[in-house]
Amino acid sequence: MYYQLLMLVSFALAGYQDARERLVSDLYWIPGIIAAVLVVVFLPSIDFLLLSRITLIGVIAFAFTWFGFIGQADAIALALVASDPTPYAPIPVLVGTGAIALGHIGYLYVKGTARKPHVITLDEFRKQAKWIPKALIVNGERREITSDVNVSREKAEEHADDGTEAANTMVEVQYGVPQVTYIAAGYVLYFAYLALFQPGLLVAFP
Repeated sequence: MYYQLLMLVSFALAGYQDARERLVSDLYWIPGIIAAVLVVVFLPSIDFLLLSRITLIGVIAFAFTWFGFIGQADAIALALVASDPTPYAPIPVLVGTGAIALGHIGYLYVKGTARKPHVITLDEFRKQAKWIPKALIVNGERREITSDVNVSREKAEEHADDGTEAANTMVEVQYGVPQVTYIAAGYVLYFAYLALFQPGLLVAFP
């Protein structure tokens, strides 16, 4: 059960920070990493299957990170979910994650938040971490920014003129969904399901 509790701690902390700040401290992943190591150490009979699954999902996730489609924290979260030794893992967590994500994104779409790009002031962009910058608009001139979500905010800050043009700079943005929060919520639902309906499975592993 230590595995599940340590993983729950990691996802609860990471999901909360991602929802608030759209970033995750590396320290929050330490309990989850310890949990994954415990599984490999204490369950050598499934090492090959477990390591193969972690490697496959980890490589896919980090490839998406390399091309800028998802953040680094998202890739770490997916790799940790893959370390779950229970049967059918990580499918239950991913199904829960998908349901929560679709529900939230659907709500945002209905509200209009995620339906189309928005143009906000540079000051507003700097104060709110929920926005992913797509372009800067300086004195009416549109300047594209990289589509890599891992560096786009930094690039926007670099290209934004802090001098006289700053007051005339607008930022074209899209809503950045908290993907780690979705994964964390999916894991919490999964943990609750095990606790309520499969308690024997919950305590069957280290």
